[in-house]
Amino acid sequence: MFFWKIDDETIRCLINKEEIGQMGFDLNELSSDNDLMEEFLNAIIASSKNYINWNTDNGVQNYIARALPSEQFLITISCTFQDVAIDRDLDQIKKMTTALRERISDDRIDSIYSMSGEEKEREFEALAKDLHDVCMGNTTEKEEQEKNETNETKEAETTGAGNVSLETPKDFAKGMASSKEAEQGGAEQAVRPHIPSQKLIFKEFRNLIDFCSLLNKDYFIPSSLYKDSEEYILLVEFPIEMDNSKIITFMITAEEYGAECSNQRLEGYYLSEHAKLLIKDKAVETLYRMN
Repeated sequence: MFFWKIDDETIRCLINKEEIGQMGFDLNELSSDNDLMEEFLNAIIASSKNYINWNTDNGVQNYIARALPSEQFLITISCTFQDVAIDRDLDQIKKMTTALRERISDDRIDSIYSMSGEEKEREFEALAKDLHDVCMGNTTEKEEQEKNETNETKEAETTGAGNVSLETPKDFAKGMASSKEAEQGGAEQAVRPHIPSQKLIFKEFRNLIDFCSLLNKDYFIPSSLYKDSEEYILLVEFPIEMDNSKIITFMITAEEYGAECSNQRLEGYYLSEHAKLLIKDKAVETLYRMN
């Protein structure tokens, strides 16, 4: 089981079929027996107390159980009274509508209409990014500033890394450009080099889910998720038939959501011994469906 807190009275639990059985419950019985489901939810809450500090004084007020790939289940449990929960949702909607008015005004859209060429494309992409940020809940300039500061810190750390070799998506892009030039220069470059398997490290679980929520089924690639200390490590295996331009897009987008990227090499063997396996396979698809 893996737990994380949504707010002071709401958590989510990722659990698989085997773990449910180990707790002494049967899936078919849970779906048809309300008393048994209540017992199951209380057992999850009791277990969550070992990992998360949250308020359960009001008891279970609402829950949602969703089936995910690979016999995984996402269970959301809320101990918030319904009126309070609705008020919180209304507050968030109000923030989002305010942010939309401030960051995506009619004047801004009209100005993009009047542009042309690269300037129009660049400003449209900036507008689309702001729209996405607002829809993902980043409704304030402060949050955007904090994100930029995180990226600047990351760049500074990379600059000061000395002789440490770390391949990033930008390195891949340069390498691909060089490969393309070499292809044009001789027939011996007809076979395109395939980008190796990768390790993506996220500091925040929310960022990982937000990243995966952007992807479509073309990116539902072989993958697994581990937790090592306070880091979430996504191991991805790119199919040989997958176009390298899609792979580069995948990696660059992951970096934009705070991921540190590098070659996987034998990382899976190390993690299997030293980290907690959260999602064995189809991790990207599972995380996509969790949002």
